[in-house]
Amino acid sequence: MANLEVDFCGVRFKNPLAAASAEPTLNAANMKKCIDAGAGAVIAKTMTDSPAMRELTTRAKWRFLNDKHEVCRGKVPRSFSLYSRSGLALEPPAEFMKEIRETVRYAEENNAVVIGSIGSVELDGWVELGKQMEDGGVPLIELNFGCPHPKLMPGVRTGMNVGQDFDYACEITNAVAQAVKVPIIIKVTPQVTDLVQFSGMLKDAGAGAVTLTNRFIGFVPDIETGKPLIYGKAGIGGPWTKPLTLRWINEVRATFGNDLPITGTNGAYDWRDIVMFIMSGASVVQMCSAVMCYGYEWLEKQVKGLELFMDEKGYGTIEDMLGIATDSAIEYSQMPPEKASVDAEVCKDCGMCLKACFSEAMQQGDGNVYVREENCVGCGGCYSVCPVKGAIEINPY
Repeated sequence: MANLEVDFCGVRFKNPLAAASAEPTLNAANMKKCIDAGAGAVIAKTMTDSPAMRELTTRAKWRFLNDKHEVCRGKVPRSFSLYSRSGLALEPPAEFMKEIRETVRYAEENNAVVIGSIGSVELDGWVELGKQMEDGGVPLIELNFGCPHPKLMPGVRTGMNVGQDFDYACEITNAVAQAVKVPIIIKVTPQVTDLVQFSGMLKDAGAGAVTLTNRFIGFVPDIETGKPLIYGKAGIGGPWTKPLTLRWINEVRATFGNDLPITGTNGAYDWRDIVMFIMSGASVVQMCSAVMCYGYEWLEKQVKGLELFMDEKGYGTIEDMLGIATDSAIEYSQMPPEKASVDAEVCKDCGMCLKACFSEAMQQGDGNVYVREENCVGCGGCYSVCPVKGAIEINPY
């Protein structure tokens, strides 16, 4: 049986699945449900000294959107978007720390890890919140430099507003790292130019790991009313973002290897995605949107799915999968030459490949589709649209 344990920044996780910082981890009661469902870790809702960000959570709104970016109203597709307005933890720090201590005790009894999350509006506040979290018994602290909602709140400088100012973010990182003994993780926004450069700066400033990445800011009109959904701009993420998130995990992993551990979030829907995140380079995978849609039991299903996959494929440990896709990636110039081939006995002559070929390689003659090899560049468009398995293959030549 596969061993799902992970060593992350010196902290042992029983499995790599973490419930991300959001409404499912809003308080001790919610975090206990994540732990009961089998999550290896929970990241608490971000504790803040900003009254504005706490108050915003009392008016939180979210919608699950389909591929037309309309409210689902029933069956939620796999590639849904989570469009939301929310804030940070509801309670002031002194009160929220009671939730943290209660959850830490419960986690210790149930072989789980609690990661504290903090977000302040000034440098000294970040340090103070970090100290409080450490005193509460958490073994890791995540600094939230990625939350999109403060960007939509005039005068509130936390979350994404910090993450887009590299120098200020590094100043905060260094100050907190100097003030606490536990490792700190920096959760970054994807809405910057270069997360590889930023990750390196954060590492030099004292970060023990990075979380890649928080959500984007979006805007979705309702064409029936002519008004925006949930009143205006909002944070947007969900399974559709997975390739964008994995791109940054790939690049940070390729640059820093094991010297900068990564937790991945924004796009993980099920156990298949957990595998993709790990193969890209994330040791721990955070899940949020799917849990908000399907409930806490979703977490248990994904842990079981991951274990079954690893057993089937012969992966003994998470380390066996970590970064293997990134490590085998090659540059454009290194790609081998390939061409398409058609199995005339299997081909149904539907013509889909003809529409998808823009180099005049796919040809039709004598009732059969064939490949004009001198024109074929092996792009794979024909292979992608062909509805019959085995009719078209892409092969090296």
